Amino acid sequence: MGISAAGQIASHQAQVGAARDANNAKVKNFHRQNQEYKVTANLDNVKYLNDVIDQDQDQDRTYQAMLDQWSDTDAQLKQLFATQDFAMEDAIIEMHEGSYAGTQTGATAARLAGKSAMEAGRKKARAIHSKMFAVDESNRAKEKTHRAAKHDSNVLFRDVAFAPVHGFAPAAPTMEAGPSKAGLILGLAGTAVGGFKDAGAFKAPNVMKTPVNPYSSTSLGTSRTSWSAMYG
Repeated sequence: MGISAAGQIASHQAQVGAARDANNAKVKNFHRQNQEYKVTANLDNVKYLNDVIDQDQDQDRTYQAMLDQWSDTDAQLKQLFATQDFAMEDAIIEMHEGSYAGTQTGATAARLAGKSAMEAGRKKARAIHSKMFAVDESNRAKEKTHRAAKHDSNVLFRDVAFAPVHGFAPAAPTMEAGPSKAGLILGLAGTAVGGFKDAGAFKAPNVMKTPVNPYSSTSLGTSRTSWSAMYG
């Protein structure tokens, strides 16, 4: 009985130790996975914040490039306006020179004066047309530059529009319950009951409690045999 009980206790302790070791391994692995998850999430967040800062700087550079292009367009427009203004000024000077010739008498002088006025009008018309066309061309160039800058800005924004999604954290492991103490107690109780039964089966009978009949044939025969042996 004692050897069987000791074996059951040893087996129970071995199972408890195995379950404890397995649970400890699961807990360590779970802790390691959580640390890796936190480190990875932190690195992703840092990279995202750096990307946001870089995107903000790129947005500023894109906007500044658009303003520079507009400034160049305005400068070209002003240069064209100045050129046409000088052309109109030259046309007016030539017209007045022609009109001076028209103050003289004669048909030729009158014809020359009228010709100079008509030529000045044509030059002024061409200059005004060039200036109006240049304004339209400048506005179209600015709109084109603005659309390109807006497109580049949207591309930069899409790169950082969404923050990184880290997903679910590692789930806690399912622990092993190990053997039940109730099973050990029932096993020990069963061993004890079996031991008591075995002890009763191998117990010697108590002869002192067995009644003897002095008048039985066995007793009388024994008495006669004894007297015959003693007194022949």
